[in-house]
Amino acid sequence: MSRWSEKLLVRRIRAGDREACAQLVLLHHAPVYQLLARLCHDAHLAEDLTQETFAAAWAGLDGFKGTSSLGTWLHRIAYRKYVDAHRRDHHRAARERSAEALEHIRSHGPSQFEAAVADERSRGLHEAMDILAPDDRHVLVLHYLQGLSFREMVKVLEEPVGTVKWRTSQALARLREALKGWSDDDA
Repeated sequence: MSRWSEKLLVRRIRAGDREACAQLVLLHHAPVYQLLARLCHDAHLAEDLTQETFAAAWAGLDGFKGTSSLGTWLHRIAYRKYVDAHRRDHHRAARERSAEALEHIRSHGPSQFEAAVADERSRGLHEAMDILAPDDRHVLVLHYLQGLSFREMVKVLEEPVGTVKWRTSQALARLREALKGWSDDDA
């Protein structure tokens, strides 16, 4: 969606156009949900946080300045919702949430994620991602799984570009180490 189209969509939403609201949700619901499902490993929590993300977006739409795309802005809101929820709920076991989220994603029909999980190497990658510290997993999910550029990640994480690049590089190095351990275990 072009910047001009986004500005027009925001104007229509601000004017109370329900069709524009529906269009925004239609365009951005799946990417926001996928981000949250990958981060929190809990399908129900991801659904709740997706709803909270859009509710916060409606409430804060007047604060949207258009300095980033609507998608990036929504990713930033979703990431903040995740961080808040994670702080409230950090006692749950990550393995339980991971299994539930993967099953929920699989049950919604064929997807790129399901096709990747079917591959043995991809399963190893996802297992290695689960071993990583949450901060490492977050930057890798944002960049490699959600496809956000470093510039977009800067806006989501609210950190300088150098820090985001360094964190991503460090997380990738730790993922490589985890994958070495995973492939050594299978040998």
